[in-house]
Amino acid sequence: MMNLRNWMFYCVIALFAVSFIACSEDDEPQPEQNGEEQNDNGNEETGPIEVFGTWTADSVYTITRSIIIPEGQSLTIEAGTQVIIDGDGGFGTSPEINVRGSLYCYGTENDRILISVPEERRTQANIFAGLWGGIIGTETTQDMVFEYTDIEFAGALAEPGQTIVEEGELDEGEPKYTVYMVNPEGNFIMWHSRIAYSKDDAVRLNGAKTLVANCTFEFIGENGGEALNTKSGTVGDFAFNLFYSVATNGLKAANSKGREPQCNNNYYNNTYIACGWRRAQSGRGGSLNYENGARGEAFNNLIVNSRFGLRLRGDNIPDMENVKFGHSFYYGEEQEIIDGFYPEDDLVGNEGSEGVAIPESDIAGGIGENDPLFANYTLGNGFDIAAARNGSDVRYIQANVADFKLQSGSPALGKGFDGFDPIFATYEVNGRTYETPRPKDFIGAFGTN
Repeated sequence: MMNLRNWMFYCVIALFAVSFIACSEDDEPQPEQNGEEQNDNGNEETGPIEVFGTWTADSVYTITRSIIIPEGQSLTIEAGTQVIIDGDGGFGTSPEINVRGSLYCYGTENDRILISVPEERRTQANIFAGLWGGIIGTETTQDMVFEYTDIEFAGALAEPGQTIVEEGELDEGEPKYTVYMVNPEGNFIMWHSRIAYSKDDAVRLNGAKTLVANCTFEFIGENGGEALNTKSGTVGDFAFNLFYSVATNGLKAANSKGREPQCNNNYYNNTYIACGWRRAQSGRGGSLNYENGARGEAFNNLIVNSRFGLRLRGDNIPDMENVKFGHSFYYGEEQEIIDGFYPEDDLVGNEGSEGVAIPESDIAGGIGENDPLFANYTLGNGFDIAAARNGSDVRYIQANVADFKLQSGSPALGKGFDGFDPIFATYEVNGRTYETPRPKDFIGAFGTN
């Protein structure tokens, strides 16, 4: 069994739980208000269960069949709560959290929320197993909020009759996303949270007013999938996040799906490590990407040993009149990585009527040049592209001590651009105010602090 990140905290679950509620025939997960079981085939013992109200702090809730937060209702999960999804990846045995109302996860810095599988299943062999069905919104979802919340091992296959299949987002048998939101009039907040070991996209947003800040996404997508994949109707700010070993892009914006408003995402002060290598399709991969009429501003992104740099797709053109970008910092240890800083057939650095010049503010050199000097993550020993492609590069989670802050002598310090504004200065959700972090004058997510 591999010691995954933060497991030392989780291994004392039984000792610190205030309550344990199992989702079985005689003992269902119940918040303050009692919900009713829902099952299309009338089997009261195996159908989903309606839940709403509050799951109290420092409790443990074990779920063995799907739960539904009804339209117009909300479930609040308090700090320190652990939600253990007892799934194995199979049809009928991989519960999901179906959000038709609102979900509020209010962890704290010192008392985080965990949503994961039983401890014995948190192994290296299960990194891309997709053991449970994820947190799946519908067109009636109003809010999803994740503060200081860790979500792991999701991505079970979509099943007949599930909302995500009925609404046409996925076909039966396709892996589900860890988190899915689909209401342009709703709110999506992910704040100081973490998603890890997702079989496909970690977050798919088909519409929401969105803030994702100070989060970590690690080992996302078995052979495809983004950490954050946004479509039309999604407007917001994505800043100061870490993306480690994502199959395709850490961040992707595409104005597809035909919803209003136009997809408009600001991507700034993020760090991308070893992204893009597991995307099976030829010519695909990445780190961050705008395409298909999407717009936004991308500055101060630190891209290390990733398959491609910032992509402005030449074969699927974004809204170039409203895309601003620059101050990207690139580092690579193999020539294939250097060649991908400005991908062939994309718009940046390539000639043609749609091509645009490489920003003078970008920092890019040859093999091993411009080491960003991380505080505790060694570069310069050669990057194993084959291991990155098959998902066996696990040194980050094995070491469990990587620190992607910058040393005081880093060439990425003082090279950022802070002369622009977030799309929204603040986000007001469920009586709480989230102040959008402003861009910094360093490149990457962390600076030296």
